[in-house]
Amino acid sequence: MRRAWALWLMCASAAAATLSPTDTNGEIGVRVEGLAYPPTLARELESGLTNRLYLRVTVLDGPAALRVSTAEIAIRYDLWEQIFIVTRTVDRAPAETRKLANLTEMNTYLASLHVPQLFAARSLLANRDLTLRAELLLNPIGREKLRMIRKWVAENSTTVNADQGISTSNTVFNRIFEQYADGSDLAAVWRVELTSPPFRPAAPAYEGR
Repeated sequence: MRRAWALWLMCASAAAATLSPTDTNGEIGVRVEGLAYPPTLARELESGLTNRLYLRVTVLDGPAALRVSTAEIAIRYDLWEQIFIVTRTVDRAPAETRKLANLTEMNTYLASLHVPQLFAARSLLANRDLTLRAELLLNPIGREKLRMIRKWVAENSTTVNADQGISTSNTVFNRIFEQYADGSDLAAVWRVELTSPPFRPAAPAYEGR
């Protein structure tokens, strides 16, 4: 029953959502629009606890995966200052933090979610039609387990295969997503998977923001 409910949420969330590649100074990212988040999210966002949205983005050449990149978007409502603090971390790059003034701004941010600079365009096949696949999870694991995983990643964050761009931190995120697929109790009840239209890094006709 729980698994069926999770699958229903996934399908409902993805029905109207779109995934598009973006290009920022030769770095490819993604923009996700139209996601149907859980109806309880607004209340959870204002609770003062940190909510975490995870993305795993894969560059595909047909069925073959060329690159994988992961991102974490941590959202915390500061009860004292009454603002939202959004911290975005991509792989092992330094975290970027921004402040949003109210729930309206927070909803606007989530409605058109932009995660830039996931892949260097020069590292991809320039003249082939590629696609992007994005998997998204919301609050997939308990906070204590998350703290332990983040500590482990910080202590063991080294590149495993430079040619594929897959890091130790990606391995940890992969395990989180695989636990969901296996129906583990560590799974999130909100998961979405989206695929972009084909694009060519050598001649980007996609969004340049």
